[in-house]
Amino acid sequence: MSSMYLETMIFGVVGREMIQLGVETNAVVIDGLGIVPLFSWYHESFDREEDITGIRIPSLDMACKDFRACKWPGNLSNRDSSLALYFDAMNENNQDTVKQIQSTCSQIITFSHFVPRQELCPEKRMLFYPNLPKIIGSDWLEDRIRSIHGIEGSSFACHVFGHTHFCWDAIVDGIRYVQAPLAYPRERRRRMNGGETWLPFCIYSDGDFSGRISPCYWSDYYAANPRTPHNTQLAPWVARFYNLV
Repeated sequence: MSSMYLETMIFGVVGREMIQLGVETNAVVIDGLGIVPLFSWYHESFDREEDITGIRIPSLDMACKDFRACKWPGNLSNRDSSLALYFDAMNENNQDTVKQIQSTCSQIITFSHFVPRQELCPEKRMLFYPNLPKIIGSDWLEDRIRSIHGIEGSSFACHVFGHTHFCWDAIVDGIRYVQAPLAYPRERRRRMNGGETWLPFCIYSDGDFSGRISPCYWSDYYAANPRTPHNTQLAPWVARFYNLV
């Protein structure tokens, strides 16, 4: 299978439907605001924090449907960084447009499905599936974001991400990272991650970025509490889930 066919297979149908709906899928400037979508995929080495031991955690293959539902050419795999590198390289096709946006726009929003930094996910001891960080993000995605917004970021730099369904709104090294999940219907029924009455969050209006999402449980928690990934003592709700209390 050629790389061209792979790209067509993954994005062809979606791209055609988006075009038919009038949705812009490329990097673009709208009313002076630069908007840059970024391709990405996760890799296990994204997770650098201490693993949880002493409990029986389902394997990645069992927990993540990607390992069963997605078929890749022989040189690409979910088990290493090859997919993350492949998807990141696809962003090079937009480089000329991105450079133009950088030179003409003082405000830029980048966005991706996957997570660019591990600290944008709760620590493993807080998670019902402690191995989640191994299937959520990409180091190359963060590098790509920094190449667009600048290493130090700015007050007009914002990245919108998804995938984990944790409501998040935090500034890290000068870039605002936002996830405003609508979540699965069952999560909405349980009023998780924002609740059943949430609407899409307005991130930018009338020439300026919006105020913070509120409530925003996890990023609010880490704004007041330091991250301690070396602590592997399970949170009470996780311990109960694994029948340890």
